[in-house]
Amino acid sequence: MRRRTTLQLSTALLAVTFVIHAGSAHAAGFALKEQSAVAQGASFAGAAARADDPSTLFFNAAGMTKLKGYQVSLGLSNILPSGVLQSGSATTGALLGGRAYGGVTGTDSGVNAVVPNFYATAQLTDMLFVGLAVTSPFGLATKYPTNSIARYYALTTDLKTVNIGPSIAWQVLPQLSIGAGLNVETAKAHLSNSVDFGAVGALSGLGKFGLLPGTADGIATVRGNDTAVGWNAGLLYEPLPGTRIGVNYRSAMFHQIEGAVEYSGVPGLLASSFRNKPATAKVPQPSSASISLAQDIGKFTALGDITYTGWSIFRNLQAYAGSTLVTQTVEKFNDTVALSIGADYRLSEQVTLRAGTMYDQSPVQKQYRTPRIADNDRYWLSGGVTYRPIPSLALTGAYSHLFVHDASVNLTDAGPGTPNFIKGNLSASYKLAIDIISFQAAYKF
Repeated sequence: MRRRTTLQLSTALLAVTFVIHAGSAHAAGFALKEQSAVAQGASFAGAAARADDPSTLFFNAAGMTKLKGYQVSLGLSNILPSGVLQSGSATTGALLGGRAYGGVTGTDSGVNAVVPNFYATAQLTDMLFVGLAVTSPFGLATKYPTNSIARYYALTTDLKTVNIGPSIAWQVLPQLSIGAGLNVETAKAHLSNSVDFGAVGALSGLGKFGLLPGTADGIATVRGNDTAVGWNAGLLYEPLPGTRIGVNYRSAMFHQIEGAVEYSGVPGLLASSFRNKPATAKVPQPSSASISLAQDIGKFTALGDITYTGWSIFRNLQAYAGSTLVTQTVEKFNDTVALSIGADYRLSEQVTLRAGTMYDQSPVQKQYRTPRIADNDRYWLSGGVTYRPIPSLALTGAYSHLFVHDASVNLTDAGPGTPNFIKGNLSASYKLAIDIISFQAAYKF
């Protein structure tokens, strides 16, 4: 009975790994901010109030009412993260004597990624506009070698999302516009971590057959996908000529990830207990609310933004095998605030320069941080330029460097019935930084 209980619990906990941190290493928490080179150039200051190119669809659909005729935009962001596991140590849990695990440090878990976006807007009447946004608002890619000190907590983490967002906007008054849209998002995940089958065997009484901690590593891989639906709504108000106030809200979404857990490298004595099986889990994605200001001052436009994200919706993670609840993990994410300021400068009719900075707060509490996303607070410093070779075409480039606080991971295997059972104790320190290079082309018909 002891062996059966241990193996079932280990299997359930491996399934939980599938979704604990299906988020982004490139913006605080789960969200990818990189949806517009124009907005990025000012660190997304004033993003809900700019209303000057089709990417306003992502930040505030009401901004469409400032885009006359038909307009399209295509953009790419090249995200270049660095997440170096500088130092660390790992041991078995107390139940297995706290024996040291071997493993390398000094490796970079960051994986470069390209995030595309597409926007199209159409003016139907003087007051009515429609649009379509295709974006990737959530995503994560990290990778550790199989001999990493952190291997029992993470090897490969790869999450991709595609969000299709139709929207509509109405200019209610000359000074006031409102907009709303749907968010239909598909998510695809591939996650893996090493499994100390030697430790599993030792706890199951198989040590006499050579199954001892650190002697028989295998790999658990989980793949799954889901589609979820949310919505967004916003308004754009111009109390005075040259002054724009944007307010936008994006709803929470609830993914029911469905997939399967697959095992490799399972010792023969444990093969019957570690069979491939279905795995499901509910993962909420947070709501957000933004207030932006854009103020024209001669050739300058001053920009500001405050965005509140309701990360505290992610309190508990429940994993299921069929209809049976097999485990529950406490996450306790914190709500966050991001503050940004920036400015545009119209150098000429053809050239606009911009710059901005942002404080981007992380929702991850230190005691719950894991190697899948060694997240911490970051500070953005951005610059960008738009060039118009002809009045109908705007070419934009942007660069951002994110200064990220160093992060530490301290996880404990407290024995059966606890989240990290079998994974061991891990202490690790990270050096973090991110560079983002984005390009965008917008055309007016």
